[in-house]
Amino acid sequence: MQKMKKPSVTVVIPVFNEQERIASSLYEIKDFLSSQDFEADVLVIDDGSDDLTTEVVRVVDIYGAECKSQSTGGIEENVKNVGKGYSIAKGLLMAKGDIIVFSDADNATPISELTKLLEKFDDGYDMVIGSRNLENSSVQGRTAIRILLSRGFNFFARSLRLLNVKDSQCGFKAYRREVAREIALKQKTFGFCFDVEHLHIANKLGYKIAEVPVKWHHEEGSTLSLINDSFTMFLDLFRIRYIHRKL
Repeated sequence: MQKMKKPSVTVVIPVFNEQERIASSLYEIKDFLSSQDFEADVLVIDDGSDDLTTEVVRVVDIYGAECKSQSTGGIEENVKNVGKGYSIAKGLLMAKGDIIVFSDADNATPISELTKLLEKFDDGYDMVIGSRNLENSSVQGRTAIRILLSRGFNFFARSLRLLNVKDSQCGFKAYRREVAREIALKQKTFGFCFDVEHLHIANKLGYKIAEVPVKWHHEEGSTLSLINDSFTMFLDLFRIRYIHRKL
């Protein structure tokens, strides 16, 4: 009996001024993917960085291809800084894998946790999200203020009937390709609230979503402003509910 080919995977990484840490994250991600028994590639979306992020990505890619026989990745540059959500949508539309994963540039959730997400697709799920708020999640270095804001945001989003998960904002999610593209085409918010919009769209379209516990550790250097961006994200919740009210 012929063995069925495993689905291919594309890992999308949004970056903005990440020259200090993108190399270590890419090395870890590409080393892990090279050790797996499925085809995989990496797509970096640079959201208008004004440092050496793109140059670092290209050097890592050349090194991996020449010294480790790794498949070359890809990098796409936005003309200007538009927002993380815009970069994710762009990556979801460009990615070629059967399963499309997005991971934050800081690798706060280790890429090895990917196996937990992929297992759920075998059970018929269409979208699988990593969670820091489940019983078996392993979280290190998360500050009290971030925990408070996260829980408040999640409670508010659930009150507006936009969510039915415990952690919408963990930067580690996977989609079937056709689901990713449909969601990206319907996405209207391009800031940090895009995760909620993706989950809300998926729910309204009847897609099956799984939430799995993952390892997560805090990394310094986040571009998220706890005051300004948090306020904008709360406003975006109302926008999402209104925009997709007839979906």
